Amino acid sequence: MEAQLAATPPHLSDDICAEILVRLPVKSVLRFRVVCKAWRDITTRPLFLAANARRQPAKVVLYTYLDSVQRGYAVDIALDVLPVSGETADQRRLIRYPRSVPLSSMDPLLLDSCNGVLLFRKDAAGIYFLCNPVTRQWAELPKLTDESYGRRRRTVNVREYAFYFHQQSGEYRLLCGRLTSAGRTWCILSTGAAEPRHVDTHAADAGLEPDTPSETTPVALHDSMHWPPRRPRDLSSKQETTTEMVAFDVQSEKFRLMAGPRTITHPLMKLFVMHGLLVAANFGAAKHVDLWFLVDYGAGRWERRHQVPTPWQSISHYSSNLWSTAAACDDQGNIMLGSHCGLLVYNVRMKTIRAVHSVATPRNNVLVSRHVFRESLVEHPNFKRSSAADLPFIHFWC
Repeated sequence: MEAQLAATPPHLSDDICAEILVRLPVKSVLRFRVVCKAWRDITTRPLFLAANARRQPAKVVLYTYLDSVQRGYAVDIALDVLPVSGETADQRRLIRYPRSVPLSSMDPLLLDSCNGVLLFRKDAAGIYFLCNPVTRQWAELPKLTDESYGRRRRTVNVREYAFYFHQQSGEYRLLCGRLTSAGRTWCILSTGAAEPRHVDTHAADAGLEPDTPSETTPVALHDSMHWPPRRPRDLSSKQETTTEMVAFDVQSEKFRLMAGPRTITHPLMKLFVMHGLLVAANFGAAKHVDLWFLVDYGAGRWERRHQVPTPWQSISHYSSNLWSTAAACDDQGNIMLGSHCGLLVYNVRMKTIRAVHSVATPRNNVLVSRHVFRESLVEHPNFKRSSAADLPFIHFWC
């Protein structure tokens, strides 16, 4: 009897298996799906997929320009991801696409990232598509039409402002602004919709328009998208230390102003969310980065909790925007900060700083992006399975 019991492997309930499997990286989950039918059933449940996605660490997206031996210059761009912890051994490739696709060398195909889904602009005609490089699913957003010409035509007057997931509808949405003779108009492109939907954001009446979208990426928190704090546009009655932050409520679809941190340093800020709090990383100083935490969201009260020394010269010395600057965190207290000037990882718990030297250097053709990516196995009803015919210019590596 004892020998028979010893030969019988212990049985784990589905709940215990799920608790173990949900903590694994995405690639491990995919491998364990083929172990048995029970594990496949567990790892394909919607609740499991959502929980696993929430546990995935944040990774900074890097542009790697791939050289052609014959031509002697970069012909392809690869999107690589680096964990916020800075562990270069865990750096890996997502996709590759031809460099000829972007509109210019400073206008990459990738526009944004949200919940494991990448937003791309396909060409100059205002065609947008979404792609999950892990599930290899994709979707196309409704096409913008030029009302003046009655046909599809992208102009410099159209700008993409915010890409986000609308929880109630289950849609991915893109907020766009179009400059016309009557002023700026706004529309939302949604997955599953046939046409763009025009919205009245009241932005023009209140002077609430966000800054240039190509330079700033909004951050989602409390059903709102938040743009980095800036100096008030009307300083006539305000102190020079005051900053303001534009927010867009994704439910009411209206803009509003919020208080930013009071700082004498030139505000050159990036936003991210850490432990449920909005954090503003200010790169405006010459030798350090200030980390401001919005400790009271309703009252607009900010605290400067950390001042991180930087080994590089001020980023503001090289650029007036943060088009290619990383500011992201993970659940272990690590914050990655930097750009082509230098890249570091600061740990808020240990108060330690570690430089990441081998990622972006003048010789390896790597450019740090402003985008953050989290892998996700969640599948969406309005997405399709990709094929070579659907996305001929995208090569998957996941």
